[in-house]
Parts: sequence; C-alpha cells; structure tokens
Amino acid sequence: MRISESTYKKLVIIPIILILGSITMLFVNYNTTGEVLVKGIDLEGGTQITIHYSKSIDISDAESNIRDFLGVADVDVVTTTNPASRQQETVIISASGDLEGSEMVEAAEDYFGITLTPNTYSIKMLGSSLATTFWGQAKWAFTFAFLFMASVVFIYFRTPYPSFTVVLAIFCDILIILGFMSLFGIKLSLATIAALLMILGYGVDSNILLANKILKESGGQVIDRIYDAMKTGLVMSASTISAMLALVILSNSIVLQQIGLVLLIGLMADLVNTWILNGNLLLWHQK
Repeated sequence: MRISESTYKKLVIIPIILILGSITMLFVNYNTTGEVLVKGIDLEGGTQITIHYSKSIDISDAESNIRDFLGVADVDVVTTTNPASRQQETVIISASGDLEGSEMVEAAEDYFGITLTPNTYSIKMLGSSLATTFWGQAKWAFTFAFLFMASVVFIYFRTPYPSFTVVLAIFCDILIILGFMSLFGIKLSLATIAALLMILGYGVDSNILLANKILKESGGQVIDRIYDAMKTGLVMSASTISAMLALVILSNSIVLQQIGLVLLIGLMADLVNTWILNGNLLLWHQK
C-alpha cells in the first residue's frame, strides 16, 4: 500500500527529529563529560582484565567497588555469555589510567573473593601515549574516507545538487549513529570506528540507488520512481539488518557485538535518511 505524495512529504519530520535529538544528546554528553563521545581503552589507554567467572554479578556494584579499590576515574565491567547455553562465561573489567596488570588482578580478587591463576584470566594494557596516536590516526582515516567517498559521489553524478543530497544523507547517518552511541553509552573504539567506515560504503549504495532511479529514468511520477527504488533498497536493508541482529544477539565477542550494534543503528538511520530525507530533497528538486 502506497501513501500519497503529500503524506510522504510530511514524513520528513522523522529524520529532522532524529537529527536534532542526536545533536542534543552529543551536546549534553559534551557538557557532562567534556567529550562528544567517551573513548574506549583502544583510544584512551588503560588496562583490561578478562576473567573466567560464571556466577552472576551486580555490574554497578562491581564498577563502584573496583573503582574505589583502584582509585581511578573510570571503570567498566561487562559480561559475556555462551551463545549456545546462554550462560555467563567471562567478566571483562576495563580501567582508565596507566595501571599495572598486578593491580587489576588484586582488584578482581578482592571483589570476587577468588584467587586468580594464569589460566583463568588475561590482561590487556595500552599506554595513554600509544592510545593518543591511535586516536589521531583514526580521526585522519575517517576524515579521508569521508572526503574520498564524497569525491566519488561528485565524480559520478557530475552535478552539485544530487551529489550534495547523497553526502548530506550519509553525514546524517553518522550523526544519528553518534547520537545513539551517546544515548546507549557505547564508547568510541577502533571497532566502532570500523563500523562507521562500513556505514559510509553502505549509505552510498542505497542513496545512489535512489538518486539513479529518480534522475536517470523517465516516465511516470517521481514518487512512483521513489517507491520502485524503495522495493529493492528495503530488501537489501532488511537482509543486512537481520544479519546484524544475529551478530549482536549470538556473538560472544564484545568487539563483534559493538560492530554489529553500531551497524544496526546505522542501517536503520540510513533507511530514514535515504528513503525519507534524501527522497524528499530529490523530489523537491525534480518538481
């Protein structure tokens, strides 16, 4: 069932609300923490210990007690589960600052009341100076990726307006992802930056599909060409969203879960920005 063109135009309020809401979330986060997004251990530095521990824990209580024990500003505790049995397998504790591995072991032993042996835990340490280098490289990589993507779009269309709308839609995808990352407390890490880079490529595909259908085909109403492109685009998105849902739900890897969740947010944002925001911008241009 197709909605009327006038109703379709009114739907543009949805991406506008999402964009404004995302900007608000990022602004609030900046006022609260001093950063637009809180960086993870990969980009800020710190120490992480992974413990084989099957008993359920109170995450908030664990974070508070371990933070006090270590005397650091930030401690994160997460658990992983076996995707088959759905039973907890490990506890991962991350702490900011340049801590020794032995300090993390002592903090874990103190809170859980256990004695850790080398085969029951693993330690990951990253110095703040190296993390700063990673962060600088990641920013440059993402900036160049976005600029190269925009250049390819402009070369392909050879006209400013559709090129601008495609780049704008993808920029809004990234903005909404960052807003939801702030809302859900997802830290910026090398894994989430990789997911953001993937969204650049996926967003280009769906937006070029839409723009080609509207600009390079003739005959019929513009709104009909939008709906024709939408049939293909929604099937593409639905299949990818299904795969990301499976990754988030079934994966036992924190890195894969982070990538899957960011991609899931990005794919849903791309649905709105491609088929409503960009669709309306191109529809207005053709009128």
